[in-house]
Amino acid sequence: MTAAPLDEAVALLDWALSSGHFSVAGLHAAFAEAPADVRGIVDWADLRSESFIESVMRVTFADLGHRVESQTRVGPEDRRRIDIVVDGVVALELDGRRWHGDTFDADRLKDLAITVQGRTALRASYEMVRDHRSLIVEAVHAVLDDARRPRRRPRRRLVVTTGRAPRPRTRRTRGRRPWHLVRPARGRSPHPGRSGSETASSSGAS
Repeated sequence: MTAAPLDEAVALLDWALSSGHFSVAGLHAAFAEAPADVRGIVDWADLRSESFIESVMRVTFADLGHRVESQTRVGPEDRRRIDIVVDGVVALELDGRRWHGDTFDADRLKDLAITVQGRTALRASYEMVRDHRSLIVEAVHAVLDDARRPRRRPRRRLVVTTGRAPRPRTRRTRGRRPWHLVRPARGRSPHPGRSGSETASSSGAS
């Protein structure tokens, strides 16, 4: 797995969690003997991810320093869920043809509902993620820049959240492996603000 790019490696862990083959605690145990700059990849995994391209795009934006939420509700009274939300503003829906080929109208109605709730809906297919990922990133950044720009006319204010969820940062690649994570400082808990016993307890509970 360490030979794969970070986004694909995380996608594999997402699948292991969502399929029930592993728990979070089980993944931590499986990686216990891995090098220090590999073990932290478990903290990138998210069992809420529902597809490969969802995992890939979540990791893409998280690695760029954005706050990324998976499977967020469209609204307080709307049980439909958004694949990923970037910085609280961009609702990115990722459409595989297998699942979305016959839901054109339903998908657009969902986009309208997302807009009513104050987010900007964008859609990307598997082919777009595979061949034009940089353009998707550029489009999301354009929406975020526009959301932060002062407005002359009063309109619904968006709260643009920034920052990265607690997870090891990536560092410059050396050797053959395409990704490396920052090694945790000695004696420091991998989860800021939590003691080692608390971390072990929460991992076991997962």
